[in-house]
Amino acid sequence: MRKLGSLVLGALLAGVAVAPALAESFPDKPIRFVTPYPPGGSHSLHAGIITTVAEPYFGQPMISVIRAGGGGAVAAAQIAQGEADGYTILFGDPTINSLRPQVEDLPYNVDDFVPVARINYSPAVFVASNDAPFDDLKGMVEYAKQNPDKLVYSSDNVNGFTYVAFEMLKLKSGTKMKGITFGGGGPAIAQLLGGNTMAYAGAPSVVGEHIKGGKVKAICATDLERWETLPDVPTCKEAGYDIVWHFWRGALVKKGVSEDKIKVLSDGFAKLVEDEGFGRLIGKINSRIGFLGYKEFGELLAREQKELKELYAQIEK
Repeated sequence: MRKLGSLVLGALLAGVAVAPALAESFPDKPIRFVTPYPPGGSHSLHAGIITTVAEPYFGQPMISVIRAGGGGAVAAAQIAQGEADGYTILFGDPTINSLRPQVEDLPYNVDDFVPVARINYSPAVFVASNDAPFDDLKGMVEYAKQNPDKLVYSSDNVNGFTYVAFEMLKLKSGTKMKGITFGGGGPAIAQLLGGNTMAYAGAPSVVGEHIKGGKVKAICATDLERWETLPDVPTCKEAGYDIVWHFWRGALVKKGVSEDKIKVLSDGFAKLVEDEGFGRLIGKINSRIGFLGYKEFGELLAREQKELKELYAQIEK
């Protein structure tokens, strides 16, 4: 009996010793960091910086993968249908992870992914072409009211970041404007710069240098306060319409990845965002850090999914 008890105790102790060892061995091969949008937008700019500095904080290379298509849905669906091993990370956002699966028929659901870490967030900055017949938000709204559907703007994707920003503006101002989708922030801003559209709303990392270079006119930003790197751009509330729309960028993995692995990844990103080089590069693209670990990020996602569903109920009315 004593011998049997010793064997059982030994097995239990072995189990306790093995569990941490498994966590410590992860990751033991490169990690794929999947951007679901075309190059040139805010996601690809951030992903390039993240993967450049990631290896010391994960013990393995982090490989940047561009998998554009379907406004982000192609990459999300592929990951949702893949293995839950923690080696493929979706660089997600509120449109593909909180909004679109609730309002569209997509091959994945909001609960197919679990949060790992929010890297940061940014507002949408409304901008207009230099030859647009308005210079501020009130002028933009007045033009739209006097010329229904004549104000043509660049949009990323149906139910995407820019799309939602303009839907909020139209709802608040009672105007009609026409959006043309171009598949991502990079192509959308290119169409504005090319003179094919009159307006756009994108992340500071996408529009900031164009504002500073005088290539576009800044209208307002959908934040509670003015953006640090664009201090002359008013918030939309200051400009006349109370519009707040935050676009987070974060790491998510397929549901089923163990919490031990999620914590390892979350801790790695927590260290990564403290890297001096990372902070310097993020600042150069007019962005900033706004880290949340996996538990806090999960709470944010739950609130956001509820709020966006309620917003769309108003839009559809």
